[in-house]
Amino acid sequence: NLFILDLSSPPDAQAQEYMSLWYDIQNQRFNVLTSASYRNEPTCFPVSPLRHGVWHHVLLSYAPPKRPMLSRKAILGMFVDGRPLEAEVRVESVNLPPNARIHIGVPNPNLAVSGYVRGTLPPWEVGPTLMLATLLSSLDATAMFTSGPDFQGMFWGDRPQRLSLAATGTAAFAMLAESGEQGSVAGALRRREIPRLEAAGTVNRERHGGPNGTGSHAVSDSLAALSLLFNVSPDVVLFGFRASSSHSYVRSGSKGMKLSRFAKRLVNVARINSFKEDVSTDAIVYGNGSVISPSCFADNIQWVGGPSILLPIVNAARSPKSLALTLRLVRESVHRHPPNLEMLQARGGYKMLAYVLRHKKIMDSNVLDQCFAFGVHGFIPGALDEKQRNTNGDSKKKLPESWPYADRWVFSDLDAMKYLLLNHQVWDMRNTGPSLPLRLLSFLNGLVSQN
Repeated sequence: NLFILDLSSPPDAQAQEYMSLWYDIQNQRFNVLTSASYRNEPTCFPVSPLRHGVWHHVLLSYAPPKRPMLSRKAILGMFVDGRPLEAEVRVESVNLPPNARIHIGVPNPNLAVSGYVRGTLPPWEVGPTLMLATLLSSLDATAMFTSGPDFQGMFWGDRPQRLSLAATGTAAFAMLAESGEQGSVAGALRRREIPRLEAAGTVNRERHGGPNGTGSHAVSDSLAALSLLFNVSPDVVLFGFRASSSHSYVRSGSKGMKLSRFAKRLVNVARINSFKEDVSTDAIVYGNGSVISPSCFADNIQWVGGPSILLPIVNAARSPKSLALTLRLVRESVHRHPPNLEMLQARGGYKMLAYVLRHKKIMDSNVLDQCFAFGVHGFIPGALDEKQRNTNGDSKKKLPESWPYADRWVFSDLDAMKYLLLNHQVWDMRNTGPSLPLRLLSFLNGLVSQN
């Protein structure tokens, strides 16, 4: 069981009340149990499989009863990867004091020794955590999900917002493809009530409203156009924890000091310059865990100037192999990163990259693979060569009928397809023979022939 959130009364309280939410990996569903539950049986949400090995965004909303004298049923809503589950759950409300404790990753001690919840605690990674004293809508959950796991802010203005709708759409397509949700990406957007995100892009704006997106049929590139620009007031933030706010100092005499295992303090960033009384205290991470604050390569490229600073490296390449490696650097700097994607899409980055490639005259299949990977998420450059090495010698003379891993491909970046692939100035086929056109056609065939 993955214990997502557990709220409980302090040990010295007269009545021990709690509310615990966990995910049952074996049954693939979320469960919630409160101290007032009938027969101490958990209430189950609908089945919602979670794919292993990828980040998932989970949002829980709690609406207390409007008339406590008539009904004690509270409403719990679950949003997984920006999509609400099929049904809300009604549970018995609990009255938790302002100094209630919060556990993430483990149940509260009373629930742990009660025997109501059984099973092991598997290792898992917890990303940034935020608690607000307000209800959020379905579009708010979708906006938080589309920000991505690498977003370094807390949605109250502490970091520059990602504003480009086209860049956010490209990153969202990649995350939806990795989440393992059934159906197509277009169907996933419809379930989140943002089907227009599929048509977002610089090329689409130029087609409808001119180069600068102006005109009577102009398409806005702002997240506010689809109500995906999410901001919260600092007054409603109870706590905000992330790995980068960790500190090795643990208060003397605290529980973390008495433990012989790992212990580290997480600073509640909502307390910075805050004079509210209801803001949470800092947190302690302890047990068989660690606090890791990875340094994102894409963020580092953004702060030093964006992916355009890598273009001189591309221009310095003197062989097809080195050119392919430099293109991979550029591609990794924009992977699921809207600010860097915006620099390539809306600020002429792809046009400059195409201009550099046009004058290289060393284009081959490796460079074509990297260019195709810019526009299609899930495509693995070199997958065809690997497949051919694993087959006999007769099949090496012709292209495969189906491209390997094509069932995972998602067409995510229309701008990359226009400026890097479907650009006759970049690909001068007069001196290459039929190998590159056939390879590109096999790419497109694998893209459109998915089940």
